[in-house]
Parts: sequence; structure tokens; C-alpha cells
Amino acid sequence: MASPEKSMVRSLQRGLRIINVVAEEGPLHAKLVARSVKLPLPTAYHLLRTLVHDKYLVRLDDGSYVLGDGFHGELSGIHGTDHRLLCAAGQN
Repeated sequence: MASPEKSMVRSLQRGLRIINVVAEEGPLHAKLVARSVKLPLPTAYHLLRTLVHDKYLVRLDDGSYVLGDGFHGELSGIHGTDHRLLCAAGQN
């Protein structure tokens, strides 16, 4: 049986770390995202572009990133959600 660490999808983990950092500290520019999640800048850009495409993040006119409607839409379908999660997503 594979160890739990070997069965993890690293790109998913990295994307989730980016979402968490933007939720906690955003709006953030790509360089600050990369530094916060300890990723090379090109890798951060690839993940950010994917998260924007899937509407989990939005790239603002100044180049910074915030949570997108895809993320907020997921939260609206959750009943009895932990208040801390809603606050982190700006849904309080």
C-alpha cells in the first residue's frame, strides 16, 4: 500500500495553499504569493493562472489576486458553515 505522502497530489496541495494565503492575506501580487507558499515564481504563475481560469481567484487590474466567485459559490451551498471559514472568504 502506498504511503499517504506518496498518494498526495502536489499541485493540488500547492493550489490550496495559494487559496488559503490569498483568503487570509489578499489581495496579493504573484511575487508575494510565491514567497508566502515557498514556490518558484513561474510555478506560482502557472497555478494562479489555473485558479483564475477556474474562477477560484480573480486577478485585479493592479495585478493582485483575490478570491473569486467560484470559491464564493462553493461556500454559498454549504449550510451551517463554520463562521471562521466564511470570514476568511469575506462572506461574513
